[in-house]
Amino acid sequence: MANVHVFKQNYRTQKGDMSTSLGAETTPDTDSITTPIFVDMRNYDLVRGVGQVSNISSGSVITLRLWEATASGGGGSQSLTHTYASVTNTSTHATAVDILEVQARGEDLSSGYRYVGAKLSSTEAAGSQVASVHLVQGRSRYKQTTMPT
Repeated sequence: MANVHVFKQNYRTQKGDMSTSLGAETTPDTDSITTPIFVDMRNYDLVRGVGQVSNISSGSVITLRLWEATASGGGGSQSLTHTYASVTNTSTHATAVDILEVQARGEDLSSGYRYVGAKLSSTEAAGSQVASVHLVQGRSRYKQTTMPT
């Protein structure tokens, strides 16, 4: 891995998704937002998912989970079962901002899977939560052709 002189040389932030009405669904865990692109882990050792939710009622449960897939569009996806690939938080105050983080390493993926996406879901049915989710890939596996002297 190259030395990190510029953050973006070794860490890559992927576009995520945002909602101003998370909580509008009536079925728990189907009320969610998902990253539109599942990132390719071929050249990275680590992926970190970050979810942020505000305006959620006290007692509502928020879940951020990483999913592995066989295609960048999420084809053949299944949830990752690794220890740090899922986190659940019960909101304690309606004005709090809840931030959740999950991560997976390349070796955590099942055979035949090389793409990772994130899904942020809620059990609240009010439909007024503001939420976002995005992915950051890190620890690139390739090196610069010529290192600076």
